[in-house]
Amino acid sequence: MRWIVAMLALILSLAPASAAGARAATVALGAKASPWTDFQEGRVRLLMIEPAMDDQIIRGGIGIRLMPGYKTYWRNPGDSGLPPAFDFSDSRGAQDFNVEFPMPSVFDDGGGGQAWGYKTDVLLPFTARKTGTGPVSIVLKLDFAVCGTTCIPLSANLKLEGGLPAGLEAIEAIARAESRVPKRLAPQDFAAQVRLDSRIPGENPGFVLEIRHPAAPEDFAVFTESRGYLLVKPPVLLSPGHYRVELKGQLPPGADKTFGPVRLTFGSKKEPREGMLHLDEAGVTQ
Repeated sequence: MRWIVAMLALILSLAPASAAGARAATVALGAKASPWTDFQEGRVRLLMIEPAMDDQIIRGGIGIRLMPGYKTYWRNPGDSGLPPAFDFSDSRGAQDFNVEFPMPSVFDDGGGGQAWGYKTDVLLPFTARKTGTGPVSIVLKLDFAVCGTTCIPLSANLKLEGGLPAGLEAIEAIARAESRVPKRLAPQDFAAQVRLDSRIPGENPGFVLEIRHPAAPEDFAVFTESRGYLLVKPPVLLSPGHYRVELKGQLPPGADKTFGPVRLTFGSKKEPREGMLHLDEAGVTQ
């Protein structure tokens, strides 16, 4: 089950990485919000920044507000849980939606494993391409899960057409969420910061990484996405800004027993980074 969830998360994570440039090109005229959809465990809504008339990029956010004691999941939930799923297919005047995720946190999944997600309110920023010259209607079917003492799958049908004026506060909230999305590193920059130090052979292989990042130990975290399952053990500080991280692998079933490209997210919430790690090319599969 773990490798299935990990594979789905990786597929979702490999969406086009052009959102940063799209954000830079957008000129905000104002913002609108859909009504909140309420649950016992929290509430969700859509936000959208209105671009200038000649701007073809739409910026927005999916707001998830949690009741105290509840958590929700990142695009890879870790050892258990469900990643959120987004269906924008009923939207009009916009297409090519790309949802991004701020740096998550690590928390106990209640079964002795790690879960990856958000323990407080989160805004997931998105971009879309405007089509035509008519009005934009954003329709989202959002499936997600929240966990308190038990985990509960939730579903919301959100619609932003016209919407309520949200003001400068919404624009600033979307900008903050965008700034917390991990920075995609160029291959040469990633290689300068992340190094495969050693391999531990076996049916469930392990890998030791050395990672350089200025975050303090209490703020530093590492997350993986691959076809297989990779447990991330707690990072060990070797020296200021220099960490040792061990990954314990579980290859997926089937003929192609490879991890595929591993998307590695690391750093802190203030300085999140990510890049692609190629464990298979290093000859680490069985």
